[in-house]
Amino acid sequence: MKWFPSFGFQRRKRELQEEIDAHLQMAIADRVARGETAETARQAAMREFGNIPLVQDVTREMWGKGWVEQLGRDVRYALRQLRKSPGFTITATAMLAVAICANSTIFSWIDGTMLRPIPGARDTGELVSLQRGERNFSPTPPFSYLDYRDLREQNRTFAGILAYHNDWIALTGGAQPERVYIANVSANYFDVLGIKPVLGRFFLSDEESRAIPNVVLGYSLWKTRYAKDPAIVGKSIEVARHPVTVIGVAPEGFVGAAPGLRDDLWVTLDPLGTDVWRMTHRDSDWLIAIGRLRPGVSRGQAAQDLDTVMHHIVAAYPDQHLGDNWITLDPMWRSPFGANGYMAATLPILLAFAGVVLLLTSANVATLTLVRFVSRRRELAIRQSLGANRIQLVRQMMLEGAVLSIVAGVVALVLTSWTSKTFAWFFPANSIPLALNGTMDHRVVIGIAVFSLLAGMLCGALPAWRSSHAPALEVLKAESASISGGSRNRKLLNGLVVAQIALSLPLLICSGLFLQTLRNLAAANPGFEQDHVLTASVGLNIAGYSNDEAQLIRHKILDRTSALPGVEVASLTDWIPMTLIQKRNDAYPEGYVPHPHESLLVENAEVGPRYFESLHIPILEGREFTLNDDEKAPRVLVVDQTAARRFWPGQDPLGKGLKVWGRLFTVVGVARNSTHTFVNESPEPMVYMSYFQHPGYETMVQVRTAGNPVDLEPVVENTIHEIDTRLPVFDVRSMRESTQMASTFAVIQSTLAGMFALIGLVLAVTGIYGVVAYRTQMRTHEIGIRMALGASRVDVLRLVLLQGLWLTGTGLGLGLAFALGLTRVIARLLYGIGANDPVTVVSVVVLLGAMSLAACYLPAHRAMHRNPVTAIREL
Repeated sequence: MKWFPSFGFQRRKRELQEEIDAHLQMAIADRVARGETAETARQAAMREFGNIPLVQDVTREMWGKGWVEQLGRDVRYALRQLRKSPGFTITATAMLAVAICANSTIFSWIDGTMLRPIPGARDTGELVSLQRGERNFSPTPPFSYLDYRDLREQNRTFAGILAYHNDWIALTGGAQPERVYIANVSANYFDVLGIKPVLGRFFLSDEESRAIPNVVLGYSLWKTRYAKDPAIVGKSIEVARHPVTVIGVAPEGFVGAAPGLRDDLWVTLDPLGTDVWRMTHRDSDWLIAIGRLRPGVSRGQAAQDLDTVMHHIVAAYPDQHLGDNWITLDPMWRSPFGANGYMAATLPILLAFAGVVLLLTSANVATLTLVRFVSRRRELAIRQSLGANRIQLVRQMMLEGAVLSIVAGVVALVLTSWTSKTFAWFFPANSIPLALNGTMDHRVVIGIAVFSLLAGMLCGALPAWRSSHAPALEVLKAESASISGGSRNRKLLNGLVVAQIALSLPLLICSGLFLQTLRNLAAANPGFEQDHVLTASVGLNIAGYSNDEAQLIRHKILDRTSALPGVEVASLTDWIPMTLIQKRNDAYPEGYVPHPHESLLVENAEVGPRYFESLHIPILEGREFTLNDDEKAPRVLVVDQTAARRFWPGQDPLGKGLKVWGRLFTVVGVARNSTHTFVNESPEPMVYMSYFQHPGYETMVQVRTAGNPVDLEPVVENTIHEIDTRLPVFDVRSMRESTQMASTFAVIQSTLAGMFALIGLVLAVTGIYGVVAYRTQMRTHEIGIRMALGASRVDVLRLVLLQGLWLTGTGLGLGLAFALGLTRVIARLLYGIGANDPVTVVSVVVLLGAMSLAACYLPAHRAMHRNPVTAIREL
């Protein structure tokens, strides 16, 4: 085995050189013997032998390893050339590094969310999310336990189907209760996902529907609360005042099956035997399902198979399946359950914008490289006349671009290791256990390598192609004043500038539309008060308080917070609008006979007395709830305008009956419409129930303050703890802060699109400035002659500006055509503004045109103030 195979190659090189030297010495000796002088003989022998370096190159190529040495020489030469131009090298590297980092950052966010929807799971490409009915962007859990069980056992296309339901719970038994996110899961949950325990075991099949209080801990919870106790398995811990036994610990990195959400622990579907109704009724839809496809089965085949099973279920139990019942399957990267539904609508578009920035940057660097090529034309022509072929010249120019892109890629790799973790910065404080951030793994490194390769090819391809087609004889004969490169180089430079303007215009327009959308969202009236409202969540149910205890504490909380100085109104609710949390149920007017599979789905919330007053939501008809609307009183509810129009069009809704949860309620009031989830949502019917009549699972205190609600945060929290020190109080924040979650993705879109557009604007303006300045410099001699023959400064100004304006106008025209197509893609993300809003389009065109005009004016101003005599002498 040869440890250093290059040693043999070096030996052959020495032998070749010795052979050439020996041949020359013999030829020289022969000529000297015929009477020639030694110097004359040497010169004649070398002329007769020919180009020695060319002979060496051809010979080494015949050996098969000459390309290695040639590549090494070309790389060293490229490094020397780049060192000679430090300004160009640093500028080009910095621009490419920023562009590559922009792409790799967005890709790292995609990798951490969409490409790794369930970290730690096996072959996530085989997993699909099950949804019942038409695909919904924000669906509710679609299956009852009995329906899920039948789908799991009767299908023929899945290797397994799991089910889960998550919610908040409290770990009790310590000094203070700790709120954690818990998942009730089917027994096959971990098996379907392909997860193995770090300690202990997971659930057994016979534990699924039985009341067995076992729990599996998440790795992070095991590490933080239990100090990675290796003997934790078999120990009893307290969850919501109930003892449960730890049977296992999930591996590090696994946080649950809901993409983007973090589970802290897992239990079976009914570990305490307290959810018998949900486990035995088909009209109790509370489970989310994920299936693993069998090998070779497509999503379409699996959906058809589940549709068949579901059809049989609906036929057997029609009264429990009134809505749409066909099955929709989604890959996990765009699953509507969790965060990926939102990610899939935002991140790919941002990656496309970042790709445009990479194209812009590559075009800008290619322009600079082409200008350098023009100044090196004589050097390249000499190399060509000495035997260098086109392939060698192209390789040399491409290597310079490759070296720049490699260095830029290394810099981008370092930057991305930091920027990939910035995704979580966009999300405000909220009550959702988000686990969203970018990752820095092998896929991102490969992505950076691909982006760098593309940048290197784009930067070096055009200059390399142009350098190989320069006629050496014409270049060597040309005067130095004609070094501008001829019409072909001018056309190529012009084309690159036009491309930069054409690419930057759509970026600017899209950025303007996103910024206008964000402004419209911020200025929109959600229909309720945000500025003087404070909210706080109290974990009564999750901490294990009984119903009687909870009701007593709720009344105390309401009384004491209402009496606080600075509090105008206090109320209770189980839901805060615009926090991406939805509650939906079917509702049917009294006497209404639903059509087959018809579902009248409504939003619903449980609210206390003075709730509408606290949010400044007016009651248009009837009344709102009072303390007398309790469990002993007749069931009543308040509907909003949309619900009233939907259920009783043209009628007075007061006194009408509405069946919810299978129970009949009487309408006692009509409230004005308000926003539920997003400002730009289509109006959905809303139904409010009395909180003290049907207490919700959540207990949220909502107070309207006279001043800044933030000032009352510690006062409200202390007041609640005075009632019971064991009460877990969390998410104490202003309504304005809570509702920021609804505009998070608009903030992400507008922020990043604005950054990319700013980069594009700078690149386009500097690109046109550089080309116009360079061409004006090359025409200095011509401008001097024109001025000597009588041309005025205005004529010179017009001459220079016209060439820049022609480039700008062409770029704007092409950019508008490109923008018309791109804005259609983002139309669904806009609010309060059209995709081709004329004000935005005209403003951007004027801005880019004005900036380009200013960039052209600077070299024109210098040119028209040149001394004609000095300009004529300058060759």
